[in-house]
Amino acid sequence: MPINIPYLNEQTPQTVLKMINLEASQLSLPDSRELMLGAFGAYGVLQAIAQAFNHSLLGSLIYGILSAGFLYGATYGLLRVLKEDAKFQRTALALAIMGAIAALAYTILHLVFGIALPPPLPTEKLLRFLLFPILIWMAFMYAFLFRHVSLRPVPAFVTAALIVLVVEVILPPICK
Repeated sequence: MPINIPYLNEQTPQTVLKMINLEASQLSLPDSRELMLGAFGAYGVLQAIAQAFNHSLLGSLIYGILSAGFLYGATYGLLRVLKEDAKFQRTALALAIMGAIAALAYTILHLVFGIALPPPLPTEKLLRFLLFPILIWMAFMYAFLFRHVSLRPVPAFVTAALIVLVVEVILPPICK
């Protein structure tokens, strides 16, 4: 018996792959509150797992919740100011999916290099070096998504960079 998940048809994964390559916008995604909340749940869990290597269990859980809440709130506030409320669910869904993919990539890098390089080697410094391109990709991806909700290029990139800066640089030390 095939499993049928509403709003997760063949087009959604294809759109996500195209979004990774900056070929499609979030406007091709389904407008579903359930899918958006599921994406934010996955985002929070993957962010917590990514931080679990350096934080306590409670700290990483708090980080996952705070980062998901901040991304949701920042997106809601921005689209409210731009009077683009109709695009909120699709934009928030796309941001959560892309953030979850970035957190998954960081977790995989941490596992691969954590196993390959034993503790006396500077594994954490290497991972921070490898995380930088992921952060840059996230900023460009978020800026690309914000461009599709009527932001000009420079404000879109500044907004995206601020969100990435808060989530990836400011929140982790607070949640230790």
